[in-house]
Amino acid sequence: MAEKIDEFEEFEELAPLDQQESEEDLPRNKMGDPSQSVLFNTDWTVATIVQQIERGNINLDPDFQRRSAWDSSRRSQLIESLIIGLPIPNIVLAESKEGRGKFIVIDGKQRLSTIFDFMSKETTQPLKLNGLNIRTDLNGKSYDDLKATNGDDANFFENASIRTIVIRNWPSDYFLYVIFDRLNSGSLPLSPQELRKALQPGPLLNYIDTYLENSAEAKNVLGIKVPDRRMRDSEIVLRYIAFETGYPKLYEGDFKDFLDRPVIYFNSSWENRKNELDETLKKLDVSLYYSSRVFDDRSIFRKWNGENFERRINRALFDAIIRYFSDERVGEAAAAKAPQVVAALQKLCTEDAAFKRSIELTTKSTGAVETRMRTWGRTLADLVGGKFEEATYRVHM
Repeated sequence: MAEKIDEFEEFEELAPLDQQESEEDLPRNKMGDPSQSVLFNTDWTVATIVQQIERGNINLDPDFQRRSAWDSSRRSQLIESLIIGLPIPNIVLAESKEGRGKFIVIDGKQRLSTIFDFMSKETTQPLKLNGLNIRTDLNGKSYDDLKATNGDDANFFENASIRTIVIRNWPSDYFLYVIFDRLNSGSLPLSPQELRKALQPGPLLNYIDTYLENSAEAKNVLGIKVPDRRMRDSEIVLRYIAFETGYPKLYEGDFKDFLDRPVIYFNSSWENRKNELDETLKKLDVSLYYSSRVFDDRSIFRKWNGENFERRINRALFDAIIRYFSDERVGEAAAAKAPQVVAALQKLCTEDAAFKRSIELTTKSTGAVETRMRTWGRTLADLVGGKFEEATYRVHM
């Protein structure tokens, strides 16, 4: 029997991690002086950590639970480890620029969230232990049950210490991204979108989650069944918003900055700009609709390798295709010539060396973005009888 692939793994097939932001994308001239930062170690008890979260000093983000990467069994094992005295990895925090004593979680959000959900009365998702193989007597118990029937275990858990690394005076967001990337190298990579949500708190990224939950087109085309635990679905939507509202004028090769810009822009005046965002997301729905009419499930946003379309979404190709189909007239004209459009993409992927490099290698440089946007825009314009506008990278009918 074939091994069952869960919904999160399915999204890994659609949108792999290898085209996400990475340390290589961060310009060194924006890093700041790492020697300015101060790192120190402290041992906080579980009870102290929960109090810090309850007071709002450690920001876990209420919406984080919707994207929890751990199932209940793994969360239960963490609690079990603390109860029986097994070591757990360090927590890494950065002191917020908003004030002393308030912290952004750089590494350990799943651990902190699990501890909070087990112990705090303020949690909206109380945790009961399950799937334990060492202390099987704890299966089915909540924290209140533990206090009532296993008082010594409850006391030991509350007083268990967790090594916490605190970073102060960090010079820039870019510095934290490097730390984040280094911490996760060699382990399960996490999406920079989660760190962006901590560094740029506000309604935009939450609103993208709401859009993903309610958009039939996004669910259909991107194959989204549940929120992706690494926030790749959110990052794909943010990419569209950034390119739709800021390209080519605002793109200078710094991809992190490019994705941060719409977050800052919409968060800074949410009530005044929400309607503008709604219009942008409507265009995304339109573009997803026409993309699905031109390409089938096996080819949409996929690269042609000469024999077949690859299994995974190519984010660089997504950026180019999704941009032009947001115009309904272009979309209708392309849908009417779908076989020719698909054939044209196949030809570019195999015969145009510059285009191929722009979606395979250094996909985030200004030159690579210009190449794929211009090449695909001109190709599409020729096919549908439109005109490609160089200054705006748009196709007009």
